Amino acid sequence: MPTYRIHLRRPTTESPYYDWSETVVAKSEQVALGRAYQSWVEDVSYHVPPLSLCHYTIKDVYQSSVLGLGAVTNAQQAFADELEGKLQEFLGKKLDGKFATVSYPAGFNYGITYGPDVFYNPATLGDLDTLLTPSSGGQLSLGGGRFSSLYRQVLGATVFGFSKSDLNTMQSQDSAASAQIASILREFEQAHGTYSNPLPFGGKLQDVFNQLLALYGSLDKLPKSLTALYNAIAAYQKMADDSIKLHSRYYEATALLEAARVAILKPTKANGGEQIGADSYFVGYTPDKLPTANQLIGGLKTDSNAVSLNMRLSNFSSTSTDLSLSGKAGFSIPIMDVASFNFGGSASYDLSTYTSSSSDIEIDLSYKGVTILSAAPSVLSDDGTTGWYDEQLLDEVVAKTGKDATGYQLQGSEFNVDELFGKGKALSRLKTFVISQQPQMSMTFRGSNASKVTSDMKVGAKASIDLFGLFRVGSASASYGVDKVDTSSSDGSVTVTFGPPEPSGTTPLEQQLAYVMGGVPSYPASDA
Repeated sequence: MPTYRIHLRRPTTESPYYDWSETVVAKSEQVALGRAYQSWVEDVSYHVPPLSLCHYTIKDVYQSSVLGLGAVTNAQQAFADELEGKLQEFLGKKLDGKFATVSYPAGFNYGITYGPDVFYNPATLGDLDTLLTPSSGGQLSLGGGRFSSLYRQVLGATVFGFSKSDLNTMQSQDSAASAQIASILREFEQAHGTYSNPLPFGGKLQDVFNQLLALYGSLDKLPKSLTALYNAIAAYQKMADDSIKLHSRYYEATALLEAARVAILKPTKANGGEQIGADSYFVGYTPDKLPTANQLIGGLKTDSNAVSLNMRLSNFSSTSTDLSLSGKAGFSIPIMDVASFNFGGSASYDLSTYTSSSSDIEIDLSYKGVTILSAAPSVLSDDGTTGWYDEQLLDEVVAKTGKDATGYQLQGSEFNVDELFGKGKALSRLKTFVISQQPQMSMTFRGSNASKVTSDMKVGAKASIDLFGLFRVGSASASYGVDKVDTSSSDGSVTVTFGPPEPSGTTPLEQQLAYVMGGVPSYPASDA
């Protein structure tokens, strides 16, 4: 299905700024717009006006990725392995794990902050918060929703449960202390306390403890006005010490779950959200681990930070050709799978248009300005006042779901541990992005139809090139162009250089995009 980049703004937000940006895969523009608008409404704390009153732009994002999203061919896998090896060697210990190529057609919004107030760019934070998903062939892509949103949904299906042994302990001790429990409830009611509706797991006694712990932080810190209630609780504790500890543990565990959900659903300055507008916040990502806009721009403009790949095609027949990567042994691939060209929206051509049995084609790809960007979700504090992400909580969910154990567990049929956690599973993200300038490509045609090459590939011609089904550079609307055509070689070869345009001076920084090469995946509750 098509991939769309949606930018939305309220009537009060002045152009060229937007309040919300999101990439959506959908069957139509209207479906994509509706999904982006719904995400905007659900994920911000301020009032979002009706869609009919909002301004928006929709861009049909052409596939631009290192790997496609279907089944992976031998050629594609070889290309991915070569690029991964080159980047791992180039970046070395700068990476916090093993690099993997990743498809992200929309590109990375590198203007991480913007405007005189230096607000965070919601589009950039949205990129960092995007779910990582595998294709049917096992390759990775970014898309399909927000990591924080899925995490919040998982928390909504998580409960703090008790083992049979702990439940028996609570029931036995509470039965023995029934008179003391009745005294606690009576004193609570006489102090004008009211029970929650519905009651929590554990009934009225748990509800009393929940309310007191929420108000005072500890059952030992009740005010003098509640001395009678304090004495009733103390009498209960003497007879049911294990039970009262389990009741308190239940409150603390459920309070943390709720605090994390609120921090995602309604981020604020107080709970660690990132400010994206005068009165709006995005779910928190640890600020001291995020680079500045100037650091990202500086990295992307450093041409010497470059990784290059060399490919050679030879032994052409009517149906196949041999592909060699970086001088390694070649292997045969279908000629139709090599490359297709589209110039200025005209008909598409494959390599057979330009080659014969004696042809030899060399392809060089250059990724300049290779830059690393790491991001970590804000960690949920022990008291639940700041942050939202808790890796230990997820570890416990994996370890105890379906077991006779006390702790966090998934409840119901909405989620399954085996489908959520692990390599290639639903709850995953990129913890480190590797981005670059849009790649440059040159193709040297030897023993080919030089006149046809120079006729189609004139300097300034707008080009879309699909290489090996691995990625496209440019689109039918002509974002890439022919930068140079060199026919000066004595062997009669023709070298054509393709490149992306410089960002327009009218394009705001927060809408400018870098190329996503890949990064280091994170699989919560299963990372080594």
